[in-house]
Amino acid sequence: MYYDKNVRYFENKKFVLYTGFILMVSAIVLFYAWPIDMDNVLYLPFIFMVILVTGCVMFFGSLMKRSSERNINEDIEHELKDFEEKAYFDLDMYGKELPYINSIKAESYRYYETPYVRRDREGIYRTDVYVKTLIYFSEDTLRAASRSICLTHEDTHDDYTYINYKDIVRAAVDPAQRIYTVGRKRVVIRYYDLNIYGENGILFSCQCRNDYTVECAVEDINNLAKKSRQ
Repeated sequence: MYYDKNVRYFENKKFVLYTGFILMVSAIVLFYAWPIDMDNVLYLPFIFMVILVTGCVMFFGSLMKRSSERNINEDIEHELKDFEEKAYFDLDMYGKELPYINSIKAESYRYYETPYVRRDREGIYRTDVYVKTLIYFSEDTLRAASRSICLTHEDTHDDYTYINYKDIVRAAVDPAQRIYTVGRKRVVIRYYDLNIYGENGILFSCQCRNDYTVECAVEDINNLAKKSRQ
């Protein structure tokens, strides 16, 4: 992963890019609009080439020094390769997963306090951390694995969580939001957290979709917790 290129993607500084583009356009305009005669035939082509080459170097050099959205997607895909298989093994789920409760898979960019935020072409706000979370259910415990991928420096790691159902007070999907300044624009990003609460606060939390699958899982968690206390 080219972390320096990813940093430039999020910084999104376009001065050199735009300057190079303007120089290329100026060179083309100069070539077609400025008449060549005996007075300028020696130096005008030279000026045209200097402006054009300088513009190309600035424009394409700027593009090559930063990651594209495709590069970012490929980095994430590479870092998540084989994660599900590894997590299932590390959590010791073989032969222990409850057959009547579907596991939960959630992945998204993490919205937290960070200067690296950028809106992509699909309207999704990306940050420098991407997280995939897997939640499985055994007879007595909820087991979760999360892989956190940092896109701007080397800090990709896995976290594992084991929660006894008897320690769960309730589970819920809670709305959340984070406010960022992107360029000169104030942006409010709204999302959802799957929170599992114990007696003294949150035992586990991850960003999630607010869909039927997660709602069913939350209901199942609450039922398992209630059953374990009976």
